[in-house]
Amino acid sequence: MNDNNSKKRKANDGRATTDGTHDVITSNTNDGGGFLSSWFGYFSGQRDGASSGPSRDENNTSSQLDRMEQIMMRMEEKLATVSSLESQYERLEAKCSSLENMLNSTSNKIDCSHLHLEQKCCNSLENKLDTKVDTMQVTLERLLKRHEYNEMLIKNQSWEYSAAVDTTDELIDNGYTDDEAEYIAENAPDLEHITTKMRRGEFPFEKTYGNGGKGIYVEMNESPQRGVVNNALFPHWKEFAAALQQFAPAINLLPDNCESFFEFYYVQLNRDAMLLIKEALIGNPFRKLAFVNNENGEDDPAGMSVDAIVDIVESSKHLRELEIRRNRIGRDHIERLCSAVHNHA
Repeated sequence: MNDNNSKKRKANDGRATTDGTHDVITSNTNDGGGFLSSWFGYFSGQRDGASSGPSRDENNTSSQLDRMEQIMMRMEEKLATVSSLESQYERLEAKCSSLENMLNSTSNKIDCSHLHLEQKCCNSLENKLDTKVDTMQVTLERLLKRHEYNEMLIKNQSWEYSAAVDTTDELIDNGYTDDEAEYIAENAPDLEHITTKMRRGEFPFEKTYGNGGKGIYVEMNESPQRGVVNNALFPHWKEFAAALQQFAPAINLLPDNCESFFEFYYVQLNRDAMLLIKEALIGNPFRKLAFVNNENGEDDPAGMSVDAIVDIVESSKHLRELEIRRNRIGRDHIERLCSAVHNHA
């Protein structure tokens, strides 16, 4: 009897069939709930098979199945929630990756823009610094020139004109002819005036025509006796040459647009005076030199010789204009003179 009841329970519990096969389903589905659904179907079958006999054990089993069903339903809901969260996480991860790429791109642009701005600022500061340095250099050069000019004035404070300036009568009393005395008395004061101006740092002559400018201009009339009068004027030319030699600071102080010049017209010199003036002019920064009607001979030159003029031109770095008229220029001077002029072109 008991054996028969046991066989009945085994036949009704659904875990084995008469052909020895099992009804347990383990297949999974894409919705994530296949495994739980299979077990839910299994327990439902158990409950349906046991409905014909409402014993105490069967009632307990039914109650457990209900609780299990509720648990599995809640688990399915949680799994659905997890699946939804996973989808949201994937979308958030994609957004984060996109934002990171955008941030990197923006950062590169910011860095490039920042570097460009830094380069622009550096260039601007460099230009301002160069301009400032140039301005300071110009100012410094100007101050240095002014200092040299002031030093020249200080040195000349105790200077006095040493050559005697005699009147015509005094010269006649000293044995000169009337013409000689008149010539010396006429030109000596002019040389004294020009020399004194240079010692004071002033320009004796200023042009108000053409390109204008400031400089030294000496013009004389033809002398009756060259040798006599030239020797008589030598002390004055000596003072003139000494003042000319120290006059460069005054020339350097002129503005760039102001032409400095040295011009001799019909000037008569003995050889010693010519050499003194040549040495005084060498290296002096005059921009224009003019030597007109210098009847310079071989034994007793009346003015600046061509050799002396070429020496002056070759040494002058600032020379821009050279005028030589009515002078005796030999063929041997032409090549040297042309070379000297070409170097200043």
